[in-house]
Amino acid sequence: MKNTSIFVVEDHSLTNLGIRQFFSEKSNFNCCGFASERDEAIEKLAELAQTENLPNVLILDLNLGECSGLDILKVVKEKYPTVKVVVHSMYTNPGILSLALDYGALGFVSKDSMEGELLRAVTDVVNGGSYVQQSLVTSLFTYRNLLDSLTRQEQNIFKKIIERKDNEKIAAELNLTLRSVENYLSRIYGKTGCRGHEELIKKFG
Repeated sequence: MKNTSIFVVEDHSLTNLGIRQFFSEKSNFNCCGFASERDEAIEKLAELAQTENLPNVLILDLNLGECSGLDILKVVKEKYPTVKVVVHSMYTNPGILSLALDYGALGFVSKDSMEGELLRAVTDVVNGGSYVQQSLVTSLFTYRNLLDSLTRQEQNIFKKIIERKDNEKIAAELNLTLRSVENYLSRIYGKTGCRGHEELIKKFG
């Protein structure tokens, strides 16, 4: 494998440093940058793009204080499609995992896993593949089967809930009335056996 550059987005300073040191100790990896929050990450990636030094792989946490790593993922895949993203997160519920893959992540690894799991994910992604931690695969399939049982608009609303958006925000983003959103939610609750946003997020997000 050729020399691979990585960029780390992680808001916990010691974890950020640990990931960079772990990969820097490997002869075929180098770290070209890091950030602890969304705006810093987007600014630094823009600077790297200007000098044509974008990373091969971005290792991305999803919990960045008040911001979501999903927002960074969307920007990266829109502006820098050659950058491959591996999510490294403590949030591993199937809804979040599915969203990350839908938005363009090629790898997903739990922070509870050993370092070797992250290394395997990055290596597989660099070599043109994808990688989801094996222990997360079954729940992902179950979740996607559930999504298939929903209508397209119900799926859209369900995903917005997983992104922690309230009814008013969902209505605005999907160009629906608040009453329509509430009606769709009633059907979603019936099909999932959940009684509200919190229960949906706890179970799937």
